[in-house]
Amino acid sequence: MNILIKISPYKNKNNLSNIYFYIKDTNYRKKIKSELYVNKDNYAKGEISKAETNNISKNILLEKLKLHKVEALKNLKSGIWKLPQCEKYLRKGVEIQSVRSFVNKNFKDVSIFTKRDYLNTIGVFKKHLELNRELYLKDLNRKNLVQFKTNTLFNGIKVSSVNAYLKKLKVIVNKAIKQDLIVNDRIFDENLIEKINKKEVNNVKININDIEQAIFISKDIYELQAISLFITMIIFQGMTPIEMVKYKHLKTSSETNSKGNYIVYKSKGVKRFIKFNENIFNLIQTIKTSIYFTHFNKNPELLAAYNNEYEIFNLNISQEIKKHKNLWNIYQKKIKQLIGVSFRTANTIYIDFINNIEISHQAREILVGNIDASEIIFDQENVLNDQINGVQNKMEVEFQLGKLIALIENKMALLGVKNLNDKSGRFQTPLDFIKNISKI
Repeated sequence: MNILIKISPYKNKNNLSNIYFYIKDTNYRKKIKSELYVNKDNYAKGEISKAETNNISKNILLEKLKLHKVEALKNLKSGIWKLPQCEKYLRKGVEIQSVRSFVNKNFKDVSIFTKRDYLNTIGVFKKHLELNRELYLKDLNRKNLVQFKTNTLFNGIKVSSVNAYLKKLKVIVNKAIKQDLIVNDRIFDENLIEKINKKEVNNVKININDIEQAIFISKDIYELQAISLFITMIIFQGMTPIEMVKYKHLKTSSETNSKGNYIVYKSKGVKRFIKFNENIFNLIQTIKTSIYFTHFNKNPELLAAYNNEYEIFNLNISQEIKKHKNLWNIYQKKIKQLIGVSFRTANTIYIDFINNIEISHQAREILVGNIDASEIIFDQENVLNDQINGVQNKMEVEFQLGKLIALIENKMALLGVKNLNDKSGRFQTPLDFIKNISKI
């Protein structure tokens, strides 16, 4: 009985040959492949020369194969193992390094949050495969990846999110393939990562010019309010009318691990945050004071307190569902007439914007509402938090928010509604405010 370590005379498409175990006994021959592939010209007398690419890591793996051989022979000759047990042991392979250590070693040139994305993906992969052990490169095989996809979709994970995880895993696999640590056996094909047909709501694309034109042609304050609310919904992460009514101001920084005021709301059970800045403040003030002007006398119960500078509405929807519907039906009709879309399109515009910028997967999932934004609590280095706030700032620039607010204020002034952004506090009550602004 003997076990040899030999190199195959055959080459794969990368011009590499497999190092394999050869079990030899009377009337018995067995070849068992390893995970090690080398250039045949660089292998002689059981050693891999320095001419071989990644020769250090490959020699480490070769030494582990030799130890496997010694262990297998010892147990065979002592009678502890029979041949089937020996074969199983050799087929199990050698774990050269974990996927986590591979990522830490080979992804030093990426940002902190990008690297964190890859490590998070490894954790998700283990979770959905129910692996209660370290994950090794050999685990990134076709069978496990297909099972991972099946399990995630069964557990209610969106196809877009599954695709994002698979794309991250593909990057890891491709890097390992380049180092000959994974044999390229078509682990990923065109069917594993699904193509998603992006459907536009109402097949309408909205740009800044469309909104500016709507402001220009608006004939009354209600139309301007509808436009203002539509802009707000886009900037506020694709908010819905219900979420506009229910959002709250968060002043404490403990929940966000960051300085500054935030809007906080829940969408489908997931907590989301929007950071206050000058543009956001001005936008809310413009809407709030104009709606006080039009609704205070007839429907004061719709409105948040006048001295509340951060919230617009304070309507108990469960008790006042009819008033809620009437309020938004009016604005819905006006936005449809002015721009040709519904308020629902705000979410489409926002998602489209997020999908076309370069951000980490975790940040993207938080921004689109797939992951609870309380995740940023645990972002001790504020990297994730800063990235999310950076996206918000970028969006405000992209949509020229400051310019749109100025256009709305100017148009309202032309319609007779002035002093919308009085921050001096000289208007102590809504009635005082209404008395001191021009009438329509």
